[in-house]
Amino acid sequence: MTRFVLLLGLSLALGGTAAAEDKKEAPKLPALDAKEWKELKDGDGLKVWDVKEGKGEAAAKDAIVTIHYTGWLTDGTVFDSSVVRDKQATFPLGRLIQGWQRGIPGMKPGSVRRLHIPWKLAYGEDGRPPKIPEKADLVFEIELFAVHNLPAADAKEWKAVKDVEGLKYWDTVEGKGDAVVADATVTIHYAGWTLDGKVFDTSLGKEEATFPLGNLIQGWQKGIPGMKPGGIRRLYIPWNMAYGERGSPPNIPPKADLIFEIELSGSK
Repeated sequence: MTRFVLLLGLSLALGGTAAAEDKKEAPKLPALDAKEWKELKDGDGLKVWDVKEGKGEAAAKDAIVTIHYTGWLTDGTVFDSSVVRDKQATFPLGRLIQGWQRGIPGMKPGSVRRLHIPWKLAYGEDGRPPKIPEKADLVFEIELFAVHNLPAADAKEWKAVKDVEGLKYWDTVEGKGDAVVADATVTIHYAGWTLDGKVFDTSLGKEEATFPLGNLIQGWQKGIPGMKPGGIRRLYIPWNMAYGERGSPPNIPPKADLIFEIELSGSK
């Protein structure tokens, strides 16, 4: 599996490409003096404005989220927008600016939240030239579509894989069709966490991944067979069936138990 690298602000990384495409018009900057803004407790000046409440599982601090967002400078300049690109973005929260890490948890799918982020929780003293100047406070509007939280390691839903010591599975969605066999090649989406909640790898937000099971870690070789297309399975993999005594630096420490969520599209 490849290491997953993430930067907030795809159009920042791509220069002015998204603006040139001009797919959609960005929303207008929310009024900074509106009474709806509320300062988060212990948020170091971070303010939130919930425009729309969502439903379902709330995003935790270690979640992977799928969103639309627009970011403004306080003078109303749009510096980044997935709305303009007309393409949702998927991010592990733990790799984003502090204002997002603190401001997004608690949101539920379907919700819309605005964040007024002080510069210390954004891009700091240096900013992010050329679009974000030094010590720039930022404003975001975020619409949440999907949440992938770290599955609880002690949940009662885990079941032991037969004849495989320490490996556990949890089927959240049952699939249909032919079950995966041991020597199959599978096409999947997946996310992987260490037990402290850090996302070390994910295909979410990218194309599906296709792997021969025989080339993967033992936990996947033993834990994926039996899944059917459309199924979603979580795997709790002990370290000796994952990356072993050495781990996989820098993202996976030595003797690290891992949790995966896997959605199967197909196998052959």
